[in-house]
Amino acid sequence: MAARLLIALVAALALVGGGYWWGHTATDNAWQAKHAKALEAEREETAKETKRADQAAANYLTEHIDQEDRYAALNATYQDLRRRVPLVVPGPVVVVARSDPYGPDSPGPDERSAPATAVDSSPVLTLAAVRMWNGALTGIDQATGACSPASPTQSTDAACAQGSGLTLDDAWANHAANAKACADDRQRYQHLIDFLNGK
Repeated sequence: MAARLLIALVAALALVGGGYWWGHTATDNAWQAKHAKALEAEREETAKETKRADQAAANYLTEHIDQEDRYAALNATYQDLRRRVPLVVPGPVVVVARSDPYGPDSPGPDERSAPATAVDSSPVLTLAAVRMWNGALTGIDQATGACSPASPTQSTDAACAQGSGLTLDDAWANHAANAKACADDRQRYQHLIDFLNGK
């Protein structure tokens, strides 16, 4: 009787142990299959992101080379233009007449009226200078007034040498606004870079 009980107990333990082993193996196999699926999905996502990054890098490189070529062509055009046309011309001369403290009918130390005084205003940028300024900002050579990118002739050079009405003060104000916009962009891009690197 004891032997039968012992055999039954061993058989029950064997069944429980076998069931546990089978369950553990099945669970392990299911976990491995799930893990393999997750790894495959991760590989696919990584390959997709790598392809997207490669495409973005290729696009950037193409656009960067295109921009470098455009600016090199602009530089050659503008160097040639600068040899032919000045960047600034004298501003209009304003003549101010001084009043005679004694009046026109008063006898004074000098019977003649006081001489007029010429007051020079600041230099004015030529249309060529404005054209080059705008081209440097946009990367595209465009006409400014009568100063066009057409092949150089005496008439286009004369048009480009005309005053634009803009002074060096105007150019400095525009430079300050552009520099501030560039600084703002740099700050935004740096925060984006830091965020992406942290991610």
